[in-house]
Amino acid sequence: MNAVHRFAIPQFKLANAVRTLSLALAWAFAVPATADYLPDPHAAEAALWASPSVAQARGESAAQALRGQSLQQGREEWRLDAEVDQRRIQSTPSDNFAEWGVALSRPLRMPGRAEADRALAGALDARAAASLGEALHESGRQLLTLWFDWLNQSSQSALWQAQRQLAEQQLASVNARIRLGEAAHSGRVAADAALAQIRLQQQQAATRLLQARNRLLAQFPGLPLTADATLPPPPPPGFGGSAETYVSTILEHNHELFRARRQADVLQAEARKLAGQRSVDPTVGVFYRNEMGGNEHVLGLGLGFTLPGGARRTDQQAAEQLAVTARDAAIRLEQRLRADARTDYETALAQVANWEQAQQAAQALAESARLTARAYELGEGSLDQALLNRRLALEGQLAAQQTQLDALAANARLKLDAHQLWPLDVDSDHAHAHP
Repeated sequence: MNAVHRFAIPQFKLANAVRTLSLALAWAFAVPATADYLPDPHAAEAALWASPSVAQARGESAAQALRGQSLQQGREEWRLDAEVDQRRIQSTPSDNFAEWGVALSRPLRMPGRAEADRALAGALDARAAASLGEALHESGRQLLTLWFDWLNQSSQSALWQAQRQLAEQQLASVNARIRLGEAAHSGRVAADAALAQIRLQQQQAATRLLQARNRLLAQFPGLPLTADATLPPPPPPGFGGSAETYVSTILEHNHELFRARRQADVLQAEARKLAGQRSVDPTVGVFYRNEMGGNEHVLGLGLGFTLPGGARRTDQQAAEQLAVTARDAAIRLEQRLRADARTDYETALAQVANWEQAQQAAQALAESARLTARAYELGEGSLDQALLNRRLALEGQLAAQQTQLDALAANARLKLDAHQLWPLDVDSDHAHAHP
């Protein structure tokens, strides 16, 4: 599929290369209040459900649903036995009689065991739903990482293309001054070198953009690659401006924590099931025997008991120990997630401050480059200084652009983890049937 993006390169029609340069350096900061820089929500949701990890989790969820049905129905099955024998009576004369019999029996599932099986089936279903939600969440994080990498490379490619146009106009301006006798021929060498360097950077940026695009489409092939050329100012983290509010929101929606808790529930349910199996297993059935060559017919009921051994007790103890261990692991995971969420919130807040500082620095460097270029145009400065200041302004613009994308990515990550970006909640009753 052909990816389409809306990164538009400004068309500079100013006759003066100096004013063109200042316009390009200010372009990154004259952005609208809002911009469409994230994937379309519906397309993103479809891409997440089609991702390989989610597809695997959906298959595992369907398998767990079938296992739950098996537990609901019970594993007690009918048993059919048949026998044929020859009875020989030592008498005078001796007699031989053909005899045969059949028996039909089935173990009984007591109410306590049935309840334990149903509890285990529910725990397995809940764990499968949590695993599917975790797969969706991790795919969402991967999508954001690959998307912002592509967005960053797209922005850099557009910026280097604009810089190439500026360098070409700068070279034309130098040639014009040389023809007028206002500049030395050595200026052309410096301008040619600056243009060659920018062309190299542009080619490298185009290669990185292609690589980022291919990585994104390889993982999410159906995702349209469209985004606005301009980026909005990174907003501060929401959630009432409180890290604690964000932490509480995260813990209410964290699938990794849900899965750890559901895993403990599964192990506890298995321990309950094994505890129920420590009792006597009754088996009931009916039998029919044809004896004495058909002269005797026996019809009766059978009752049997399987007496549990010590292995069942140790199995239960092992399951209980695993359940306690899983519960402790879930508690430790919650503590770590709480600390990580607070760190993510504070990092996103710091990223906004970093962008504001980088923007101020880039604007100052852009103004310095504009003044130096103007001075060179008026014959009051050197071309080398103008080129140096232009390079510094470009580096400042690249740094501001990078910090802007970092801040936007951090904000998007906060919303994703809080389930406020894309739908990530899973209905355990219909998760395996999601289109």
